[in-house]
Amino acid sequence: MTAPTLVLTLLAPKEIEERLTDVMLDHAPTATAGFTSREINGHGAAAAYRNVAEQIRGRTRLIELTVVANKADADGLIAHIAEALPGRGITYQTGPLGSAGIVG
Repeated sequence: MTAPTLVLTLLAPKEIEERLTDVMLDHAPTATAGFTSREINGHGAAAAYRNVAEQIRGRTRLIELTVVANKADADGLIAHIAEALPGRGITYQTGPLGSAGIVG
């Protein structure tokens, strides 16, 4: 296993949080490394409003999941999610990992 080199951030509709979490835990490298999740709001012209209430409020409810991984594991997770949850409006982005460790 190679050292983590990037941060993978996934954004998905709040309604699929449980299913997406299960799919991520089914991916062995991600389950081993662990990940974080939190609720967020999406704003702007590119936001995918799923109902009239979201359009009126001007925001859409999303779940954000963050994984620190190496490129191969991140690519494998993206492929795993694409196969398990196609067409669900899940987006992702990656960025370099500057450093990581345990304080103390």
